[in-house]
Amino acid sequence: MKYLGIDVHVQSSVWCALDQDGKVVERGKSPTTATELTSLVKRLSAEDDLLVGQEVGKLCHFVHDTVSAAGVKILSFNAHHLRMIASSRKKTDRRDAYWIAKALQTGMMPHPVYIPTGDVRTLRALMSRREALVTEHKRWLSRARSYLQSAGYKTRVCRSVPRLIQSTLTQPEGMDESLAQALDLCSRMAEHASLELRAIEQELRQQARRIDAVRRLKTIPSVGDRVAVAIYATVGDVTRFPSASELASYVGLVPSVRQSASSQSTGRITKEGTPRLRRLLVQSGHVLLFRCRSKHAAPLKALGERIHTARARRKIAVVASARHVLRIAFYVLRDGAEYNPKLLRSASLGGDQVAA
Repeated sequence: MKYLGIDVHVQSSVWCALDQDGKVVERGKSPTTATELTSLVKRLSAEDDLLVGQEVGKLCHFVHDTVSAAGVKILSFNAHHLRMIASSRKKTDRRDAYWIAKALQTGMMPHPVYIPTGDVRTLRALMSRREALVTEHKRWLSRARSYLQSAGYKTRVCRSVPRLIQSTLTQPEGMDESLAQALDLCSRMAEHASLELRAIEQELRQQARRIDAVRRLKTIPSVGDRVAVAIYATVGDVTRFPSASELASYVGLVPSVRQSASSQSTGRITKEGTPRLRRLLVQSGHVLLFRCRSKHAAPLKALGERIHTARARRKIAVVASARHVLRIAFYVLRDGAEYNPKLLRSASLGGDQVAA
C-alpha cells in the first residue's frame, strides 16, 4: 500500500509518496493538469494499492474528479484540521505534502470532507452564485444610500436603488451631476444583479422539480423550496450520518458542552458547518412556531411550544424548532418517505424525538 499526499496549487502541485512503513518513496512537483495528475496516480498505483490525500481548496473538486476517474481513492481534508495535527513553525509545500501522506499512512487524520457529485454539486454551485449575487445587490444598494447620505439627504429603508432614490429625492432634477452619475451607476449595477439573481432562482426551481427528495422534504411543515433545496444540497449522501443527532451537530444546531471532572455546563449552539443552511432553518423555525396553523403541523409545532414557556425563551424555542425540522428531514431523506405527523411522539408526553 502506498500513500500519496498532494499539496495542490493553481499552477503546479507538490506531492510526496510514502510506503506502508512510512518511508518516502518519491517526491516531486507536477503541473496541476488532468493529464499530469492521471499519469502520476496511475504510475504509483500500477504495482500496489494507492490512497491519495489533499487539502480542501478551490481545486479540490477538479483533483477529486481527476483522481477518482483514474480508479484511485482520494480523501480530502480541512486544511486547518491537518495543521493542528502537524503543527510546525516551518511550513513549506514539501512538508505539507509529506504530512498529508503521513496522516494517511498512520491513520491519524481528521474526518474526511464530503465531496459532492451530480445534482448535489450542481445545487451547491447555484446556491453559492445566488448568495454572491444577493451580496452584490446589497453592496450597490448600500453604496447608493451612502452617496445620498454624504450629500445631506435623509434616507429610508428600501430594498432597491430606484425606490431608495424615489423616496429620498422629491425633485431629482436639481440633483448634483456627480451624485446623479453615481446613483445611475448604482441603479444599473443593482438591476443587472437582480436580473441575474432571477435567472439563478429560476434554474434552482427547475433543478429542484427533478429531484424527488426535495419534493418529499417540502411535505415537512414550514419547509419551502429554498429550505428543501438547501437541506438536500448540504446533506448530500444522508448515509454518512449515523443518526439525526449527528446531522444536527454537523449543521451546528446543538448546544456547546464544557465538561471537566464533575463540572459540566452547556452553552449556545456550536454554529459549526455552513451558515447558509443554519440561517434558513432558523427562519423555518420562526415560521413553524408563529405562522403554521394547520393540524398537519400541530405535532411538530408542539415540540417547540413545549420550550417556549416565557418570552425570554423565544430564541431558544426557535432554534429548537429548527433542530426538530432538521431531524425530521433526516428521516425523510434516510427512509425515502414523506413527513408523517403520526410518527411523532406527543409533546404532552415529554418526547421530542421521532418514534422508531
